[in-house]
Amino acid sequence: MKVVLLAAGLGTRLGSMTSCLPKPMIMISGKPILEHIILDLKNSGFSEFCIVIGYLGNMIKTYFGDGSSLNIHISYVEQKKFSGTASATKLSENFVSNDPFLLYLADTVIPENLKDILSKMIKSNSKISILSSKIDSSKIGNVGNIEIKNNFIVKITEKSFSSKSNLSWAGIAFFKGNEIFKIIKNLTPSKRGEFEITEAMNLTLNNKIENFICDKYVDAGTISGILELNKTILEQNHMGNLNQLHCNTKIKNPIHLGKNCKIGDNVELGPFVSIGNNVNIGDDVKLEYVLVLDNSNIGSNKIITNSVIDSNNNILS
Repeated sequence: MKVVLLAAGLGTRLGSMTSCLPKPMIMISGKPILEHIILDLKNSGFSEFCIVIGYLGNMIKTYFGDGSSLNIHISYVEQKKFSGTASATKLSENFVSNDPFLLYLADTVIPENLKDILSKMIKSNSKISILSSKIDSSKIGNVGNIEIKNNFIVKITEKSFSSKSNLSWAGIAFFKGNEIFKIIKNLTPSKRGEFEITEAMNLTLNNKIENFICDKYVDAGTISGILELNKTILEQNHMGNLNQLHCNTKIKNPIHLGKNCKIGDNVELGPFVSIGNNVNIGDDVKLEYVLVLDNSNIGSNKIITNSVIDSNNNILS
């Protein structure tokens, strides 16, 4: 089964965190976000991947290569002009050919039951199936909204406060055929000046798009989303090189501790702290609900909560 992963974006909502790192390569619990996604999809039966890269895309190619280290196959296409998700999807047309494929926005993570959900989407008789989740009304203007009737899509609205729906597109769609590429060719830019994959799907509503609902999804395109994802991943898997810790270090699991770290005296870590590689932490430091990226330095006498510390030692919250 084939997957198209859209991983080209600039990650502007993440501030300095993505100044020298593409958003999908942010490390959480020892793996980049994109690897967590790929492993979930591999576990769901997918083995052929096309990653649409763009901003700092060579970092993605260097890390994953052809996918053989993960026992999958990965090919790449590059989006040179950031003109929207539909344009990015169109670049995968040769990879998809005439086969069914899963489209996956690579800043979205489904924390529960992904394998079962995708199995139902694949078995659906509908030409297109999408995944959505209920959201708080305060977030309606920041997401793609889904209006449904009898489990089928009535309308998809991209980032509009006028939507009457409390359902948000979770960034995943399954296509039984390749008709979507013909529609993308004739798209006009949205009010945001981009070619939106949600608008392309709107134009296929005569074919009936079936909606599937997940309990939740994590949008890893924001600082709060990154911290939520950090918590979610640590709940599922935590580990670390604990021999780097002093005997007076206090730990509240779950935590992850990377390689080649130097941890000072009287440090408290956790809960929900993921520390990357080559990190230095001074004395008398307390971290809770924190993601620390590789090569960071945290001075002594710090209390940091609900924040990301990037490789330039910026504290983002």
